Order: sequence, then C-alpha cells, then structure tokens
Amino acid sequence: MYGLVEIAPIPAVPAHDLFTYRVPETLKNTVTVGTRVRIPLGRHTRTGVVMGYTETPPPGVVREVLHVLEAEPSLPADLLDLCRWAARYYLVSQAEVIATVVPARMPAPPTERWVRLDPAADAERLAAAVRRARARAHAVSVLSEAGGWLAASAARACGVSPAALKALERMGVVQVELTERILESAALAGRPIPVLNAEQRTAADALAARLAASDGGSFLLHGITGSGKTEVFLEAAATALAADRDVLILVPEIGLTHQLVRRTRDRFGASVAVLHSGLKPGERWAEWRRIRARTARVVVGARSAVFAPLARLGLVVVDEEHDGAYKQEDGIRYNARDLAVVRARLAGAVVVLSSATPSAESFHASATDRHALLELRGRPDARPLPAVEIIDLRGRVRRADGAELLSDELRVAIDATLAKREQVLVFLNRRGFARCLQCPACGAPVSCPQCSVSLTWHRAAAALVCHHCHHHRPPPPACPACGAPGLLAFGIGTEQVETILRAAYPDARIARLDRDATQRVGVQERILTDWQAGNLDVLIGTQMVSKGHDVPGVTLVAVLLADLSLNVPDFRAGERTMQLLLQVAGRAGRGTEPGRVIVQSFRPNHPSIAAAAQHDYAAFMSGELARRQELEYPPFARLVSLRFEGRDARTVERSAEAVGRALGGEARALGLGPEAVLGPAPAPIERVRGRYRWQLLLRAAAPASVRALARAAAQHARAARGRDLRVIIDVDPYSM
Repeated sequence: MYGLVEIAPIPAVPAHDLFTYRVPETLKNTVTVGTRVRIPLGRHTRTGVVMGYTETPPPGVVREVLHVLEAEPSLPADLLDLCRWAARYYLVSQAEVIATVVPARMPAPPTERWVRLDPAADAERLAAAVRRARARAHAVSVLSEAGGWLAASAARACGVSPAALKALERMGVVQVELTERILESAALAGRPIPVLNAEQRTAADALAARLAASDGGSFLLHGITGSGKTEVFLEAAATALAADRDVLILVPEIGLTHQLVRRTRDRFGASVAVLHSGLKPGERWAEWRRIRARTARVVVGARSAVFAPLARLGLVVVDEEHDGAYKQEDGIRYNARDLAVVRARLAGAVVVLSSATPSAESFHASATDRHALLELRGRPDARPLPAVEIIDLRGRVRRADGAELLSDELRVAIDATLAKREQVLVFLNRRGFARCLQCPACGAPVSCPQCSVSLTWHRAAAALVCHHCHHHRPPPPACPACGAPGLLAFGIGTEQVETILRAAYPDARIARLDRDATQRVGVQERILTDWQAGNLDVLIGTQMVSKGHDVPGVTLVAVLLADLSLNVPDFRAGERTMQLLLQVAGRAGRGTEPGRVIVQSFRPNHPSIAAAAQHDYAAFMSGELARRQELEYPPFARLVSLRFEGRDARTVERSAEAVGRALGGEARALGLGPEAVLGPAPAPIERVRGRYRWQLLLRAAAPASVRALARAAAQHARAARGRDLRVIIDVDPYSM
C-alpha cells in the first residue's frame, strides 16, 4: 500500500468534508501538502487540495490521485493552518474554506503582446514591406522610434493597426512575443518618503522592535483622522521587507484598495500585488502566482486577500479595522480582521489593527493588554481637527422636495466655501432619490413583491428599485393598494441631494459618489481622481466617501441626517454612528486651511453625535463599553446567530421554534441561563427574495460555552434543513 492523503475537493461536496485517496507510486514524490491535484469523484474528476496524510483507510475501495497540477504547493503551511482554524471556528467544513480560497480551475494569466522591428531586417526588406502601404509604413516608423520592444497596446495608442502588425510579422519584418502581464506594472517608486514626526517615529520603532524579535505580536494603532497612520505601517512594511519577510495590507473596500495601492507602489514599486473581487479571474490568479513565487512581496487587498499565499509573512496590517466590510455576509461568514490576527499568530508575524475609530472589541482588547496600544494624538504639522457645529433639525418646516435639509446655516457655509474656491463634501448615507413613493390617500408605499420593504425611488433611472433583491419596476400611475392617483416621494437620498445642490449652485462642479453612480467600470476612480485634483467643487456621497480619502482642498463637510444609522434595531447602532461621523468629519481641514463640519440631526443630544462633535472617541467608547457589559453584549459576551429561511412561512416558523426549544435544553445542560438562547423571532426584514426569515441568537460570556452551544446548534440545523429550508449559522454576527 502506498501513502494515503486527505483531499479537499473543489467545489466542496455538501454534507462531506475531506476524502481519502491513495498516492500511486508514480506520484509519490510530487504529491505534497498544499498541492492542487486532480482526483476522481463519482463519475467525474475534480480539482482538490492535499490537506494532509493519513494511515487509516476508509471502508470500501480507495481510489487513486490521477495527477498533480503544479510543481510547488499553492498554499503555504500557515495558510493551510488558517483554513483549518477557520473551518473549526465558523462551523463549516475544511473543504468549504478551501473552495473559498482556491478556484476549481486556475485561468491562464493575462498576457501582453510585445512587438519590435526584426534586427535582422535590412533596409531593402523594410522598404519592400512598406511600399504602397501607408499603414505598414506608419507602423515601421513607430517601432523604429521605439528602438526596441513596444507593447502592442502602446503601438495601437500611436495609431498602429493590428492588421499592419500582422502583415509585417508575416513578411518577417516584425517580431512578436507574448509575456505574462503584471497588473498596473509601472513602478511608481521615487517620490520622497515623508519624514515621520515624533509620535509616528515612536510607533514605527515599536513595530520595528517586534519585527526584529521575530516572535510576532499584535498592536492597535489608534490615531485621529489625518494623523499619518498609513506612513507608520508603510515604514513597518519597509522594515519587514528588509528582513526578507512578506507584508499583507488589508483594506475594507475596493475603492480604498486603489488609493492605498498607489501610495504603496510609490514606496515599493512593482513588488506590490493587488487582490480584490474586481479583478478578472485571470488577473487574480496571475497575481496569486506572483505572490506564491515571491516576485510580489507586498499584497494590498480587500477582505479575501487574507488568504493570499505569502510564504514568509512578517507583517499584517488591517487598515480601518472597525469597518463592517471585513465581515463576509454570505457563504462562509468570516471576519477578515479576526482571521488576519489568527494568521499573523500562526505565521509568527506582527499584526497591526489601524483605525481612527477602533471597534469596541479591539479597543477593549487593547485595554486588557491583548493588543499593545500605539497612539497618534495629533496631525502632522500640528494641524487642528476641524470645528464641528450641530444643527438641530427638530421643529423646522419640512418641504415636499426635501430642500429644508440644506438648512440656512449650511447654505451660508457652502456659499462662503465656494466663494473661496475651496471644496465641499456632503454626506448622506442613503442612496436613491427618495426612500419611497407613497399614496397620500391610503398611506401605502409601493412595496417590493419579494421583500418586506418599500421600493426606493431612483428618478434618474425612472425606476423603483429594491436594494435587497434588485427588483425594479417603473413607477405606477396610481396606488397599487387603493387606486388613487398622485403618488408622492417621501424621504431623501443622495440623488435628490444632487438635484437640490445643482439647482442652488448651477455654476459649481458637482458629482455624486455612491453605488448607483459608480456601476460602470472606472467611474469611481475617475470621480476620486477629479476630487483629489480639485476639479470638483462639491462631492455628494454615502459612506464610500467617509474614510481613507485625503483631499487637501476640502474645508467643509456637511452631514445632512446624522441620525439615520441610529434608527436600526442593532446594539452596534450607536458605535457605527459615532465611527461614521468621526470618519467623515476627518475629511475636512487636511490642507493648509482649517476645516469645518456641520452636522444636521433630529437627535442632536444622542451620545454618539455629541461625542463626534467633540472628537471624543474615548469618552463615547467608555460609556458604550459600560452599557455593553451591563447588557452582556460583545466584547463581554460571544454571539452566534441562526437564521432560518424558506418560501413557506409556517414551515420556517415551526423549524425555528423546534430548534429553539432543543437549544434551550442544551443551554440548561451547560449550566447557562434562559438568556443564552434569544428567540426565535421574525428577522427585522422578515421576507427577502421571496423567502421568509426567522432567527435565533445564542449568547454566553464564556467562549467555551457559546462554542459548545454553537456546535449543538450546527447539529440541530443540519437535521432541520430541507429542500426548501436553509439554516444559516453566523458566528460573531456583525449585522443583526
């Protein structure tokens, strides 16, 4: 008998995990842990990843590995350990995690065609090739001026036609080569490296000391907006690279990836790789190969980049660590921030969690010495934080067109800012033109037929749109409920704000940055480039504009409805509101001129709004942690959410109740009180995409207790699942 290996098939097989295969004699020297192989499975073959060896054959016939797909393993040892840890923690199979990390088929990398004049082509051959052929003559002229290899795309930009190049290639005058293309390969290194101030240098030295010790460590880098946190962790990245260790930098959104990539390439040139969901499959796996081969030593990416195959990981940075975008909300519901901490520990690397508004969990971890705290209390060059003014919207006359949201005080401030040729950022965390179209006769809104929500009115698209299932329809001529004509728009969104501002300031250069405005490829980057360059006077946006953008010309930030995020049934609502306000306020006053922030709210006295007005994160978080401790919510307890989904409302409800009763018994057996199992109850949005939803919440202060309860929940959930019933288990849920 030859060796036996355990393999994770891709995609994973439902209700199964690893499969055991025999390694034939011909492959025994090439099948190694972390390698992609081809295996028989049922009547077909699949790609799989070798997870380890075993000495115990399963019952029945053990089939053989067919062949090996690569000379070197795709997944380094610490990455495999991370996948195993994630499977245990998030209550999924190892195969499900591996299928998230590695594709069933690695597409061929994108290639670039390069052309040049054949050095052996003499003047006579060249003359013959271009005789009575203007296009070929132009191509020869361009290639002659290039003096060597020229990218075919660059030749096209100079007016050289592909047909002319092909003709010259057939004539033996032009040589063509195909090479693997590196994304955004131009090395931008060469800009001067900023000189760190005293606080930045202290933080960078602390990170350098831990990197030199080579035994890992975790840090919370807490600095006010604009304090230069990026320069601190880029300095740490340089230290890690000098010690021949690799660097992983995570950002919460693709939009922030582009900005940080530019700054990182300024520092480290073409050794920077990019990983995010916006890449084409071939581009993504071309970057994967560069990372695995260590031709790319620094990886910048969004959530899924936590699984990048870095071989000698030395530094992990999680920028804007508080951001909810790090939480995966479908498939395997992992939190990339938490996995980054675990991966650093497994690799013996240093991890830095960076934020101006750290999450309650990370702040509490630093207060209890699980993370070392590094603080940046001031901005470079001693620039002050912007002054914040709160406008109380209560009792003001409301107008049907929503124009009252530009209060008199705000209009005066915008007038003054534009008169000085400075820039204005207007923030509203709701897209669309209006929240809904509503009947003035019976009061019914136009609702989504698939979800328990009203449809949002997008006037520019002349459509009512559901932001959950993407159902859209034209506005009806009359109320669907009572037949009365004359539906009215209620609520306000960024599209309506744009209309109001364009009417009020017809000469201003105005743009809108939200998910609707940036659906076309390249639009987001173009808007941000214009904004950075000062080619826009006013930018209106959702939370996409609230973080990571450093635009010196912005001196006024206006927050139109600061309390929108408070009106949700979630224990994190106050924390998120405070973070959002502090982050967006921090966009003002980053240049030579002082900044000003105007916050309009119907709840001006709420602690999160009052704290943001004073830039007092610590005071808010102190009160928030005391409240969380009293209510036994994270970080003083662990949560696991179970959501039951199906098309039959009664079936979903009965299943949730049955599992809830069973888990109540499990909780009592573990010595937990009745508060350990909350619910079941309908989800806040009871129906999405035609499926009814009920949920249970498991809660316990001791991690071991909630883990035991969660494992029991997984068993009951597997038993409850049916053809039309899904049970989704979410460990450490972020959205309630």
